[in-house]
Amino acid sequence: MAKRLPPRIAPDFKGNYYIFYSRNGRSQRVSLRTNNLFKAELRFEGWLEQRRKDTYIEEDPYIQDCLEYWMDQWIRGRMLSENRYPAVVNNLNAYFGKMRVSQITRNESAVYIELRRSAQIGRNRASDATIRHEMTKLRACLGFMCTRVEPRERRLSRDIIPFIEPPQAVAPRDRVLNQAEIKQLRQFCSALVWQGPGRAISNRISKVGRFITLAMETAQRKTAILELKWEQVDFERRIITFNPYGRNQTIKRRPPIPISSRLIPLLTRYHEERVNDYVCDSVNDCHEAIKRVGKELQIDGLSAHVFRHTWATNAVIDGKPIEQVAAFLGDTVDTVRKNYIHLTPDYLRSVVD
Repeated sequence: MAKRLPPRIAPDFKGNYYIFYSRNGRSQRVSLRTNNLFKAELRFEGWLEQRRKDTYIEEDPYIQDCLEYWMDQWIRGRMLSENRYPAVVNNLNAYFGKMRVSQITRNESAVYIELRRSAQIGRNRASDATIRHEMTKLRACLGFMCTRVEPRERRLSRDIIPFIEPPQAVAPRDRVLNQAEIKQLRQFCSALVWQGPGRAISNRISKVGRFITLAMETAQRKTAILELKWEQVDFERRIITFNPYGRNQTIKRRPPIPISSRLIPLLTRYHEERVNDYVCDSVNDCHEAIKRVGKELQIDGLSAHVFRHTWATNAVIDGKPIEQVAAFLGDTVDTVRKNYIHLTPDYLRSVVD
């Protein structure tokens, strides 16, 4: 019997490189789409790596392989916010990627935290909240590898799953806008037109102006607002359906919200000025733009969460029922009661009167 040769590369008569290998006793070839040997060798290395992942089932895989299976089978095509995951995976791979699952010790968590805080991994110094978010995603990935990865033979024993210890949860952000700041923001954003380098001259309300107005009036989460499309806005019934058709609700619910009398004329203008399907033009983050608005208006601590927290605080202070506030926010009644019950007008009143 002829000896089976390992996968190898060779040019054809035109000088184009191919991978030659055997499968089920038959010779196969795959084009590398180049006649450059250096490029061909790089692509061959990538092919070998992918073949290793597809062919061999390891009881103790590399973390980078686990993250790739998780992304392919659980994130891509399932999560509307999947565009956020590659950056998280890149940061995790920078430290954990070449480690096998069983090699990770509790100390690795501490090392990763310090590398992210000092910007030795990632483009900027990361906050503890960001690091915690990334490390909980690593936990989720390892959980997926134990219970959901396909084929089932790839599923890991929980005996080798390491303890991942993220930073402590940060204290809740209690910044609440006062009435003067709310009025200032409403006036500013209702006519906010920012011109900038590379932008065509326009009288359209800027993206950040639209975002802040929507956030103040609907109290929805940042991602829900950025991903909102015009097809989800019903002007006739005056309702915004933040959860798009076909998307499953998660624990961060996206409820249908009535459009307020203050918002309807502004939303009508935004619709007239629309340039695509998104109410805020794109799903790109506007964190820095919100900070810029805060700096211009001298409002400290401005962030996307502040608008939601301010709305909830004022609603409870005004005596709105906790159940209705929870439904509007898309939170559970228990969550709202835990965070806001002390603000209700009658809180503990019977104890002192």
